[in-house]
Amino acid sequence: MGKDVIKLVSLNIELAKHLDLVREFLEKQKPDIACLQEVYEADLEELAKELGMEAVFGPMGLMGRVEHTKPPFVPYGVGILSALLVETVDRVYYSGGEEQAREHIFNGTSRDDAHPVLCVDIKKGSRKFTVGTTHFTWSAGGVADNLQRKDMKNLLAILQDIPGIVLCGDFNAPRGREIFDALAQRYKDNIPLEYHTSIDVNLHRGGGKLKGESLMVDGLFTTPHYQCSNVRFVGGVSDHFAIVAEVQKV
Repeated sequence: MGKDVIKLVSLNIELAKHLDLVREFLEKQKPDIACLQEVYEADLEELAKELGMEAVFGPMGLMGRVEHTKPPFVPYGVGILSALLVETVDRVYYSGGEEQAREHIFNGTSRDDAHPVLCVDIKKGSRKFTVGTTHFTWSAGGVADNLQRKDMKNLLAILQDIPGIVLCGDFNAPRGREIFDALAQRYKDNIPLEYHTSIDVNLHRGGGKLKGESLMVDGLFTTPHYQCSNVRFVGGVSDHFAIVAEVQKV
């Protein structure tokens, strides 16, 4: 990897369900930075120790590890693992706030969660990279509703103040529809068109029922400051495909 190129991974890990697969995958890929969604804070910290990376966490709420709506409740949300020095961290909420996230108990739907954009500045060689991740508001069937519209408006307002960014995550909205396209109209969508879904039906609880559906709900967006190459999906890691990419500052 060139001195001014970073290797990035983005993956919804589905809480603790696939931790061994996730650990093995990250050990093999050796990314400079990994953006994880649906991660328990304690698991993020453990992965950081095992992989020799720095962990940054953005809480969304509290959830039970064994039964999600039953105690003991622990923080979960989005996280970033970095093999490079993290110079700055920003957690900006477009729905709710960190105080709410540290108190809100999951009640069966993530629509009541707090939703942050978690951003870090890292440096490789002479170049600084700003990388952000989020787990966007869920809606039934991926159909846009007023809550998603409100949260997307807030998210875009936050992003407006960040001049250059690599933004990845689970956007809970299929490509080609209103919510995903609100981002794609402002930022470059770097997921190759050959991919039609980011759901791994072999591990997703929906299984074969989702086979053949266009559910490209995970994204990798960039401002003109960045160029992505060798963008690919890797399966067999979680209920979502992992996004792997090389990112260069231009």
